[in-house]
Amino acid sequence: MLYFAELAGKPVVSSDGASIGRLHDFYFLAADQPLITKLSVTSPVGPLYIPITSVKTINGTIILSPDHESVEPTEQELSIRNHLLDLQIIDIKGNKVVRVNDVVIQQKPYYVIAGVDVGVLGIARWFNVEQSLNKLLARFGKTVTSDFLSWDDVQPIELSRGKVMLKREETKLTRLAPEDLADHLERLSLKNLTKILDLLPSTYEADVIQNLNVGRQRDLLRNIKPEKAANILARIDPDEAADILLTLSERRRKLILPFLPPEAKTPIDYLVSLSKTDIGDLATNEYATADPEELAGKVKTRLKIEAAKLSQLSYIYVMNKKKELVGVFNLQELLQQDNDAPVYKFMTPNVVVISLTTPKEIALKKMIKYKLYALPLLNDKREILGIVTIDDLLETMERRLI
Repeated sequence: MLYFAELAGKPVVSSDGASIGRLHDFYFLAADQPLITKLSVTSPVGPLYIPITSVKTINGTIILSPDHESVEPTEQELSIRNHLLDLQIIDIKGNKVVRVNDVVIQQKPYYVIAGVDVGVLGIARWFNVEQSLNKLLARFGKTVTSDFLSWDDVQPIELSRGKVMLKREETKLTRLAPEDLADHLERLSLKNLTKILDLLPSTYEADVIQNLNVGRQRDLLRNIKPEKAANILARIDPDEAADILLTLSERRRKLILPFLPPEAKTPIDYLVSLSKTDIGDLATNEYATADPEELAGKVKTRLKIEAAKLSQLSYIYVMNKKKELVGVFNLQELLQQDNDAPVYKFMTPNVVVISLTTPKEIALKKMIKYKLYALPLLNDKREILGIVTIDDLLETMERRLI
């Protein structure tokens, strides 16, 4: 097996010993058998594209036959650097986002791409520290091996569209709850987040976007085409769609709204028009929290003391070390747990939330729809600014009607 990271930059010479340049890239056919067709060489006269049939050997030095010539790549030929390397994929074994760190090449009987390495050794090869890393880990009794994904798992047709997509990947992704996949995707750059969302069926994509945090929803709808944004919003509950739209500037909303189908546009237009007052005025900081790793017994003991300081105690909000909201549970759920049960085992990760731009009418509709007494008010970083209770919400809305 050959690794692209070890070959990139190697000298390329003619069989008579004349220097031609250095290897920059390989071109291959996006097919079930991804044959390598050309190598790209950086030379003093500019880039050269040498057919693989002109290669005599590939080892420490790449030797070409004396009659080699440069032939431009065709549209059917894809580049390792542009179409494979560094792209994000979903690891079907671990349901996690990983990166293509190296490309594995098989050289017999033909030069063909055998698969990709998504592990740490794929990175180490680029810095020529693979052996040093293994020696260092060996001192601690540990080893690290390549994390290899076979080409048999890759859908070749997607590569030309700038995606590394695995066979059965879409089925695997849609088995995840939308909120779980959203949690994974929030860690990606906006560019890669958009790429992976494009792999999903449209209805499931809308569910995933609905579960992203407010800041991610806003950034996404700011950067995709208005037609695409409208298509997504039309598949979301009007209350949620209006809530997302209100995080955008008025100018951006005016670009998106005309593309909504009439049956979706009418209720969303109405709900957006309701945003006249700041719901933040109703927020209270009298709420209880817990850590995901905290044991139920400890939470029960602590709440006995804290309850005296709270005007109401319906829900306990779970926050991680970054102070991000990651779950919620109520008192009944807590009391049913054994004392040694960690919070993350029984909390509900899919929390219904509101933001500072949420109209009061939408907040009330969410409370009624999900039968909730209070909703957490979040900022763009998914931190709790406070909670809004149904009592305070109804009181202020009644005053408006009087």
